[in-house]
Amino acid sequence: MGTIVWNSFLLACVGTILVRLAGRKSVSQMTTPQIAILLTIGSVLGSEVGGKGMWYSIIAAAVFIGFLVATEWITLKWNKAENLLKGKSVPVISEGKLLYDNLKMLRISVDDLEKRLRLVGISTLADIKTGTIESNGEFGYELMDHAKPVTRGDLEKLLKTNFPQVNIPVAPVQPNIFTEVVGSSAAGEKTPEHLQ
Repeated sequence: MGTIVWNSFLLACVGTILVRLAGRKSVSQMTTPQIAILLTIGSVLGSEVGGKGMWYSIIAAAVFIGFLVATEWITLKWNKAENLLKGKSVPVISEGKLLYDNLKMLRISVDDLEKRLRLVGISTLADIKTGTIESNGEFGYELMDHAKPVTRGDLEKLLKTNFPQVNIPVAPVQPNIFTEVVGSSAAGEKTPEHLQ
């Protein structure tokens, strides 16, 4: 009994470390090779239960992660390898019109595409200049000029052009939630210890 608990704990630790080395993507962002390798690792680590041996399972899982890291490195260096191993984005909307042949090739129905549009807050195809299905399956898009939101810079430029007498105040610097990630403190404020 103690051996099973210890082996399970060891395999869980090794699996966590190996998956951590593989990278930080959620399943929805993974490419086909990444999903295949991670499913295989689960099977290999689970094979210990079937009696293959602890070290065989760990070594096999490490080899699969090594393969995944190598393919990631190769795809960073060569575009052709990236297109072959990960695939590339496929346009499904152009200038507000559906590209039916590409939808058919991807086996995505119009209803499925419309669901993706609703999830990102787009209510009409006429607002989309370009829409793509990315290699990880997510929907990417560029809005038409008439549908793009106005930025603060756009608004300030408009106000300065049409109302030069208006004084536009400079916004005070606010603490930034990214400063902890990049290593500097947010405007001298300390985060309470219990929240770190």
